[in-house]
Amino acid sequence: MVLPEYHNKFFLLAAFMLLLSSTQPALANIDAASILKQADAIRNPEEDFQMLVAISSAGGDESEFKVMTKGNNRTIVETLAPRRDKGRDLLMVDENMWVFIPNLKRAVRVSLSQKLTGEAANGDISRMRWAKDYNAKIIGSDEKTWTLMLEANKKGLTYEKIRAFIEKESYRPLRADYLTKYGKVLKNAEFRFYKKLAGKIRPSEILIKDAIKEHRFSNIVIKEMSIKSIPSSKFNLSGFQTRSR
Repeated sequence: MVLPEYHNKFFLLAAFMLLLSSTQPALANIDAASILKQADAIRNPEEDFQMLVAISSAGGDESEFKVMTKGNNRTIVETLAPRRDKGRDLLMVDENMWVFIPNLKRAVRVSLSQKLTGEAANGDISRMRWAKDYNAKIIGSDEKTWTLMLEANKKGLTYEKIRAFIEKESYRPLRADYLTKYGKVLKNAEFRFYKKLAGKIRPSEILIKDAIKEHRFSNIVIKEMSIKSIPSSKFNLSGFQTRSR
């Protein structure tokens, strides 16, 4: 029996769609939240951890910090250098942050998005996990990379939106664009120089550049990272102010 021409076209189209679906899964079937969680596990340990961080910025500014993180929402950042800033430490609890001012002998409220040094914001080293802070969706995919759009699910985060590029083979974050609520690109970040830190291969540097003035940059270098249990008692404001005096 000879089928009409339109039937032939229909069967050819159906066969093509079946082949396409079997060789390239639809974006909708890929779990963006799972991708983000695995990328987070590469960037940071899931356990409590501490790290020694050095930041160099355009103009020759050099800073060094000890960062102690418990869970997703508690961090203490101790300023080690430059000497003039020593004692100017940060405490983050949930989306609240304080900086201890030695001259005033008290802590003052600041935000995660405020400048730490150069192009680095306070949250760039104090709140480095994305999965619980952002709702993720896949907005692009090629042979090697997923492109995720992350939208903040709470107020007071470092960035309201992040466009993240994740390597498919390894789930390594490769780079990110930090955006305003309306999609304007503020900064670009590159996660690079992967090496063993706290038992896993992780990016040891994050290069952050101003999206318009690319000569303005900060390079965050993770010199040391280790898993270390940190008591909850460290993360209260009264104790923080007493400890920092």
